[in-house]
Amino acid sequence: MLRILSVIAILLLCVSGNAQNVQLTHASEVSLVTCGPGQELYEAFGHTAIRIHDPNTGFDVVYNYGTFDFDQPNFYWNFVTGRSMYMLATNRYSNFVRAYQYYNRSVREQFLELTLAQRQALADKLIWNAKPENREYLYDYFFDNCSTRPRDVILDALEGAVQFDTTYLPGDRLSIRELTDLYIMRKQPWGDLGIDLCLGTRIDQPATAMQYMYLPEKLEEAFDHAFVVKDGERIPLVRDKRTTFEAAKMVEEKSWFVPQIVFVVLLLISAVFLTIFRVAGKSTRIFDGLVYMITSFIGFNGVFLWFFTNHYAADYNWNILWALPTNAIFGYALMKKNRPAWTRYYALFLIVLYAAMLVGWNYIPQLLHHSLKFLILLLLFVAVGVFRMSGKSKAVTAEIARS
Repeated sequence: MLRILSVIAILLLCVSGNAQNVQLTHASEVSLVTCGPGQELYEAFGHTAIRIHDPNTGFDVVYNYGTFDFDQPNFYWNFVTGRSMYMLATNRYSNFVRAYQYYNRSVREQFLELTLAQRQALADKLIWNAKPENREYLYDYFFDNCSTRPRDVILDALEGAVQFDTTYLPGDRLSIRELTDLYIMRKQPWGDLGIDLCLGTRIDQPATAMQYMYLPEKLEEAFDHAFVVKDGERIPLVRDKRTTFEAAKMVEEKSWFVPQIVFVVLLLISAVFLTIFRVAGKSTRIFDGLVYMITSFIGFNGVFLWFFTNHYAADYNWNILWALPTNAIFGYALMKKNRPAWTRYYALFLIVLYAAMLVGWNYIPQLLHHSLKFLILLLLFVAVGVFRMSGKSKAVTAEIARS
């Protein structure tokens, strides 16, 4: 969800496009421009734009659906609630490429085999869409973004003349979550965890061929396997390809500070700490309560995104099952010196729930982040301790009453 942010420097280079009609000549070319991933999370998936170049008139404009305005009303609230308005901006091609060169991101072009009439129809649509009154659209990071918009406007301008050969895709299709993981699981492990915590089962179904194209490089691949009918003949949509700029390879630094290692260390330290304190007869109520109160906010976040926002992909989030919002009440009760009697039964409920989740991990409809197993183990360990200590307290109380 964080990739909703675009490259700020590129925005600064955006210029107002020609709003007037442009009459293309036979020398004109249309190309799909694919930009490689960058180092930051919001750059991790790459970018797509459309270039229209006519050397006879000097027209050389890139149409970019990946821009937004920080000054738009309620910008941050719209971002949180899934109502961000993106816009189509235009830029000189040379400026566009210069920005990506500066950030060491590859730029590749696919020149499309279109008739002059088709090129003109596409240019007319893009020029109309770039007008201030038409340029904004409601952004969705998977289903309506800077990659799907160029695809759709091209297909619309060509009036169904494009045919995709999807046989190159694997028979066992990846889900949108798995496609996302290809780009961020290794390079952006914390961003990957954040996405997995916020988004639900809607992105865990096998993706369709069209859904694959939400990623710029997958759209590029789809165009390599697309055809158009020209003069009654079925020919490849991509006439030629060119790499305008090839990014230099960067040495990736491996870090131990990743969710799985952090949660394992947290689990081990907590287990040792709790065991020592419990054997010594010391109270762990503050730690017990904070663990459940803190993790419950993940559940509250899931409920908010599911029921109170426009984030379609956040629906049916199974993370709520382990990060129960009711754990906040449970955690608060555990922090009291005299714990309510019901906390023992709630702890037993959590023991059964967490044990069942760990045993049936591979059968959960949602692909939960692998590192969460260790966090759930910690919650299970604390719940077992609460249940056992509550039982001892109950036995001591009963003994005192008998005496």
